[in-house]
Amino acid sequence: MRNLLIMIALTVLPSGLAAQSVSFPDDVMKRGYFDRPYKRYEAEPQKCSSNGLFLSPTYTQTEIQSEASNNVAVQLRQKGEYVEWKNDEAADGLTLRFSIPDDAEGRGRRGTISLLVNGKAVRSIDLDSRWAWQYALMSGQTYPDNIPGSNKFARMRFDETRVKLAEKIPRGASFRLVKTDDNDLTYTIDFVELEPVPAAITFESIAGINKIAYNGAEPLEKFVAANGGKVIYIPAGRYEVADRIVINEPNTSLIGAGMWHVELYFSAPPDNEKTYARRGIESRADNTHLQGLYITTANERRYFVHNGRNGQVGKGLMGSFGKDSRISNLWIEHFECGGWIDGAENLTVEHCRFRNHYADGINLSFGSRNSIVSHSSFRNNGDDDMASWSRGQEMCENITYRYCTAENNWRASSLGFFGGRNHKALDILVIDPMEAALRVTTDFPGREFAAEGEILFSRISVYKGGCIPGPLGFNGDIIDGSTAGAIHITSYLRYDLRNIRFCDIDLYDSKYDAIFIGCDNEKMIENLSLENIRIRGAGRYGIYFHKAVGNTILRDIIYERTKMGDMGTVPRWLKTVIE
Repeated sequence: MRNLLIMIALTVLPSGLAAQSVSFPDDVMKRGYFDRPYKRYEAEPQKCSSNGLFLSPTYTQTEIQSEASNNVAVQLRQKGEYVEWKNDEAADGLTLRFSIPDDAEGRGRRGTISLLVNGKAVRSIDLDSRWAWQYALMSGQTYPDNIPGSNKFARMRFDETRVKLAEKIPRGASFRLVKTDDNDLTYTIDFVELEPVPAAITFESIAGINKIAYNGAEPLEKFVAANGGKVIYIPAGRYEVADRIVINEPNTSLIGAGMWHVELYFSAPPDNEKTYARRGIESRADNTHLQGLYITTANERRYFVHNGRNGQVGKGLMGSFGKDSRISNLWIEHFECGGWIDGAENLTVEHCRFRNHYADGINLSFGSRNSIVSHSSFRNNGDDDMASWSRGQEMCENITYRYCTAENNWRASSLGFFGGRNHKALDILVIDPMEAALRVTTDFPGREFAAEGEILFSRISVYKGGCIPGPLGFNGDIIDGSTAGAIHITSYLRYDLRNIRFCDIDLYDSKYDAIFIGCDNEKMIENLSLENIRIRGAGRYGIYFHKAVGNTILRDIIYERTKMGDMGTVPRWLKTVIE
């Protein structure tokens, strides 16, 4: 397996040693979140020092590293084992992607790991697997849960923890993570990200006169409700929030001191479906502004299951957000979805982090239009990282995802459009999805793809997309072990697929078929265009057609290292123009 994902950044430090942060080769093309504020340090051979066990890369899903960056990680199994890097930028914000085992009931286990800087112990870091480890039935199951069993297999084995350090790790310093616990738990380390934490935003620095600071004297959700239409400032601190924050008045702003300075912890326990109404931030008001917050929750599952029925557990962001709203510099984790926005108009989302959710990262749904999500990070989500679904009777229009990076998605796809008109995915980077990377399907109820306009995917890089077919738990998708292409295009159920264009796409080392095109149930594909596609390695075909009916244009397709050939047999009932 070729490793095309990252390259070592050869910054020379004052000591004469090369730094060990890594950069994505697509940064120079400005694909993905290229202007992210953090640097990555991978726990991989030649990218760190360690006396632990390096896990060899594999796509086999029973192996924990199949969910790791580059499918490689290091394990610290005994007290005293460590992983160490050299730092190439002074930084006091640390994010650790890790895995530790679950317990027999699915409640998680805890441990600690010590951070040393230049050999000096700086602090301990708590590890907790409560929010990781979701399980699906070996017999097939659409949605996983957090209850282990001998007839189940695991996904979402990694989580992240973040630490704001009292002092910056200096440029050129060594920093080491050491297992100091004397227990039988294995600590699997995927990577560390370091960044300089910006100074806290102050109340005085916020413009305007219609502003007020939260003083903590009453519950935050009540304070916000009582001060609609104002700029509400939240000072640095950690706040346990017992109920959903609802914004009903237009021109309301919720401005925190910064995502590294303010934590909103929605504390309602997840073991009761009625607590759905007690999580997240909801707005249906025009000109809502959210900024500078870290939002997380006690929730550790996608659904609360009661009497065989799935009950929702709550999204980080929900409601329509009305017209002309803005969401910036938010970090959201551990909800059912990071954001599910129904009916937004002219919404802007930028410089946000949607990570470690049990379903979508963000979905602009039900009539959302003229909205953009850009310069954001998506990681370890259990449904589409970025999506727009025209559910119900309202068609979504002109939804754009741009300059976003999606990593380690563990179910469905990294980016998907399901019905609608004139959507765009531009300048996107997708890394290590367990299933599809880019997806357009007709599987879901709601409005169709419009007869006019087009859905455009352009200037996108995908690394190791798609999945090899079953058996469940070892390969394939999470539902029935089926294959998925790195680009997955299907017209199976609700309506015909039409007016889809992919252009200027690089697909690296696709696990099976780089592009899968399929039809069934008398549905067809109309006006599909694949232009300037570079397929640089595939486990099976470059393009595979499954009962495809309709018409497509293939123009300027480059194939390299496809295992069984450039294309599967093109069905005679698919009108194909190859140029």
